[in-house]
Amino acid sequence: MASLSTPLKSAFVFSYGLLTMAMYALIAISAGIFFKNTTEKETVELQLARNRLWNLSKKWSAFSHQIFTLQNGFKFHYVCNDPDTTPGAKKPLVIFIHGFPDSWAIWRHIINAESLQSTATVVAVDLPGYGGSESLDRYSATTVLENLTEFIIAMRSKYGIDSAADTHQQRTIIVGHDWGCVISMRLATDAPQLADRFILTNGPLIPLVKSNANRLLSSSLKMFKAFLRSPIRSRALLVNAAKTLMPILDQMKSSGYVFSFQLPRGFVEYLGTGGNRAFLKLCHKVSYGSQEFTPTDAAECMASTLGPSVHEGENRTTNGEGYAESVVRKRALSNFFEMCSYYRDGTAFSRWNKSVETITALHNITQEHGPRDAGSGAGIFNDGPKGSLKASATILWGKKDNALTVPLCLDGIADYLGQDSQVIELPGSGHFTPLERGSRIALSKAVEWAVKGEREDIGAVMEACYPKATVIVRK
Repeated sequence: MASLSTPLKSAFVFSYGLLTMAMYALIAISAGIFFKNTTEKETVELQLARNRLWNLSKKWSAFSHQIFTLQNGFKFHYVCNDPDTTPGAKKPLVIFIHGFPDSWAIWRHIINAESLQSTATVVAVDLPGYGGSESLDRYSATTVLENLTEFIIAMRSKYGIDSAADTHQQRTIIVGHDWGCVISMRLATDAPQLADRFILTNGPLIPLVKSNANRLLSSSLKMFKAFLRSPIRSRALLVNAAKTLMPILDQMKSSGYVFSFQLPRGFVEYLGTGGNRAFLKLCHKVSYGSQEFTPTDAAECMASTLGPSVHEGENRTTNGEGYAESVVRKRALSNFFEMCSYYRDGTAFSRWNKSVETITALHNITQEHGPRDAGSGAGIFNDGPKGSLKASATILWGKKDNALTVPLCLDGIADYLGQDSQVIELPGSGHFTPLERGSRIALSKAVEWAVKGEREDIGAVMEACYPKATVIVRK
């Protein structure tokens, strides 16, 4: 039976992936995108946007480009408003982690706020394989989380949060969206010492999604078996069994792109480049919700996704650092397959085998700081279902998300949260909360609230800046 299930599963994934890919092509054709050639103006706009976002020798707003090399030689690219090393932190540290198909630049509207820059050291990093950060041979949970954890620990040290004498000299906040949210949730589960608060937006907590899906499948199967025992008298059970499955079917429909990303490499690369990058253009247009999507917005979104061109790769930071070879040469045409590899290699759910160095570094943060008090909400030994967050978390959820469904992603989430955590629903926003005007204001205010010590009630803060924002879970 097991030998049959794998071929059947592979056939389903392949078939549904192709169907979804064809559907995207039809949507792009009907929207007039697929066969439309790039105009000279669009080409110039994109070149200018890539130069603004990726030229290492120039600042973007108040932010300078930085290259940080890990002990294993891996190179992370990030931007920061305080580029110099700080022996003793005078401001909290905020680290922003983006999602698919973006880079540090998805946060450009949020990190550019003067109120945040003046009160915090702001770091916006590119995940491995995205933007200006180096590629990996494989994007397993271990390789991604090991590298990212070392980077975060290094930032804590570089900007004075931790030192040889003391740790937690200022607060650290990690902000994640989409894949950045998924990865940050894994850190909040298995490395809660890294931050005093995680601010998370529109990304699934995988153990919760699995639990909800299994519960719905089990319930539907029981009703269906009961129907089979008495088909004539129990017709209502068949209807209820179908209704119970609807959240799962809705999620499969919404996340059909995940199946397309599992196709052989040639198909995946064509999805990212075919039709004059029609799929990415559709993603970028959707990311701005109902607000105006200008040619400048389109250029900056595409520049954020594509990362630096060969031309930007010739530049150097003020310290003489340059992009890794894999960024400049390997991804000259497209980094789309690199981004899709997070879906292909099990980054979200495969086991994280921590190295001795990572375990020691996390232990040192805990030991130096001592046990965290109950009010902080971050206790390493908190009880809860497998995969529960062990750190304080504030989740901002755009209710109009067209990629993730509420029944699977939010039902029962209170059981998975640590103390002093909240879930806030943003009724008018979609998936791309860092880009839509209302939700990015809410995100900015949530980050400022955390930076300033969380003195106010977060519900009141949200209501003041986002109409009808509702705290649906408090713990």
